[in-house]
Amino acid sequence: MVGGGGNPPLRLTLVLLALAAAAAIIAADFTPPASAQSDDETSGRIVAQRLDDGRVEFGWQPTGGARVLPRQRYFPPDATVDRWLRSSPVEVAGAAIGRINARLLDDGRIEFAFTPTDGERITPQARYFPADARAGRWLRSTEIAIGPPAAGYIAVSAGGSNTCAIREDSGAIECWGQNEYGQTDAPDGSYTAVSTSGWHTCAIRASDSAIECWGANWAGQTDAPDGKFHAVSAGGVHTCGLRETGVIECWGYNDVVGVTEAPDGRYTAVSAGKNHTCALREEGGIRCWGWNAGGKIEAPDGSYTVISAGDEHTCAIRASGAITCWGSEYRQRGQTDAPEGSYAAVSAGRTHTCAIRNTGAIECWGENRAGQPTSPPD
Repeated sequence: MVGGGGNPPLRLTLVLLALAAAAAIIAADFTPPASAQSDDETSGRIVAQRLDDGRVEFGWQPTGGARVLPRQRYFPPDATVDRWLRSSPVEVAGAAIGRINARLLDDGRIEFAFTPTDGERITPQARYFPADARAGRWLRSTEIAIGPPAAGYIAVSAGGSNTCAIREDSGAIECWGQNEYGQTDAPDGSYTAVSTSGWHTCAIRASDSAIECWGANWAGQTDAPDGKFHAVSAGGVHTCGLRETGVIECWGYNDVVGVTEAPDGRYTAVSAGKNHTCALREEGGIRCWGWNAGGKIEAPDGSYTVISAGDEHTCAIRASGAITCWGSEYRQRGQTDAPEGSYAAVSAGRTHTCAIRNTGAIECWGENRAGQPTSPPD
């Protein structure tokens, strides 16, 4: 490095991406920046400097542009040897292009790399930050061409025969699949959360944290109350929202099993299914209420970070990142057969389930009679 600058389904579930990062740095010595970037690729260099307290601050410098510093950008002096850490997303011109990666080597140097959004890790030729680097002096890697920024997603919700997701770069909602009641006709704007059922869809606006719903409204399930909400979940013919205080509020059709009768207490997440509702307690446990066909409200013990109530099954993400599903499988389509791996979000539909891996990619399983488990259209 160098010095220098369908059929009435269903349920829903809200899943917000929560893709966190530890820290990243930058690499070794090299030469001055190259030519201006083209329309076909995004190029730049990883840059880093040592601070007086021993941490290494890192960032990204686009070719011909100003230095960009991600929110999480400090490599700790006590990092574990040979363990890759990563920054928060690097944004250029309002679009996330990827994350900076770094790991500590046995000799005290820090190795840097860059992982584009939905891409493989790239290691520049000059990528080692020296163990004896002088504090306060920015060093930079050789130039990296990472290609155009890919579209990532921060949330996904699986409906009866439809799916909706929120784009990471703009907050816009994209929906695909069945649209008999207008449940995939997402309005324009930027949103932080989305939840779709078989008949209606609801989302939280980024501008004022209010809930906006569209689609069928036979029992008032799209008539959201005023005020700010932290989360929303569209069920079969009812909807539930989580106030910023942690209190759950539900509206719409309240059949004999009392699906809108939310229990007292403070919660961190809520998910309304077809005729049952589940919520995540502050301490990480799960509480469900409503119809218990197939044991779908009998949540297993443990600590969880995400909950999703579907039609006849429920899924949740454990603190380890693994997905656990329980309840009955309507039509036996494999919607409870969660794949292995680590996930940040999950949404259980009627006969299919979708989840977001920690890489930001969407993966779905179960029935595909209306195109719902496939990836979003290009």
